[in-house]
This record gives sequence, C-alpha cells and structure tokens, in this order.
Amino acid sequence: MSRELYDLVTGLAADSPWLVQALFEVGTNGAVLALMALACLLCRRARADRHVLASVLLTAVATAIAYLLSELLKLLVAQDRPCRGSTVALEACPPVGDWSFPSNHTVIATAITTGLLTLWRRHPGTAALAVLLAAFAGFSRVFVGVHYPHDVLAGIALGAVVALAVVLPFRALAAERVPSFSRSRT
Repeated sequence: MSRELYDLVTGLAADSPWLVQALFEVGTNGAVLALMALACLLCRRARADRHVLASVLLTAVATAIAYLLSELLKLLVAQDRPCRGSTVALEACPPVGDWSFPSNHTVIATAITTGLLTLWRRHPGTAALAVLLAAFAGFSRVFVGVHYPHDVLAGIALGAVVALAVVLPFRALAAERVPSFSRSRT
C-alpha cells in the first residue's frame, strides 16, 4: 500500500507545474530550517519565561536524540530508497547506503514540533505554525520522491515519542536550573 501511495504522490508531483515542484524541492529542507528558526525566535521572545526556555532547550536535546535513534534505525532496517526504482523523483536520489527508513527530515521536524506543542497554551500561534511546517516537511519527502509514506509515518512516531519522553518529564526540573534573561538592560 505504501508503494501505491508513493506512486500516486510522485505521479502528482511529476504532473505539477514547475513552480509547485520548486516549492517542494526548496521546502523539504526549508521547513526544517524554519522550525529551527521558530524555536530560536520563541526563545528570544520568551527569554524571561524559564518554562519556555527549558522546554525549547529540552526540545533541542530531544531532536538530537531522535536523530541519532533515526540513524541507528536506518542502519538496522537498511531499506533502500524508493527513488532507486522510480523515474519520477524530483530530487536526486541519495547515494546507496543512505537508507530510507525512517525519514530523518520528518523525525527532526516532528521532534521540534512536538516540543513546541508542549507550549501551545502559552504560544498557540507558534504551535499551529509548527504543525503546518512539520506536515509540509513530511509530505514533501514523499512528494520529491525520496521516501515512502511509511518512512514518514515512522519518522512522525519516533520524533513525537522521543520529544515527549524528554520534554514532559524534565521541563519542571530544567526550568528551575535555566536562567531567565529579562528584557531590561539593567
């Protein structure tokens, strides 16, 4: 089923106007970079709020852990990328040995987003934007032809589980230890 959905999405991608294709090609990395920038901006805007600072710092730790686990899974599963057997991939297929399962872009985007979602009551706009960016990052990996849909779903699961396991249990403790930076210069 994942292969059929991959073929459907990449077929739509191949038939899309060049501007849409270019948006997804740039957006596949751009969404992850935008999420990183969003987390940094949130730190800057909320520098007097220890809870927010602790959550964002723990999100960075969770993202690094999730990425490392993703790389380990890639080595254990060693699933070849779908673009090796496809002529419709928009992006150049990564070299042999750069495995497909799970999608690292999706793991990173989901870990950041999940960490930011723990702050949704304080920053609902940031949380909503993060969800949109993460959804775009995951979908774009299939759209450009370098991942199967199940690679993206596995990336979502891994990123979310790791972020929740790191951020939620440790943020109160971290908030006690993170200095706040007031907005005044005195």
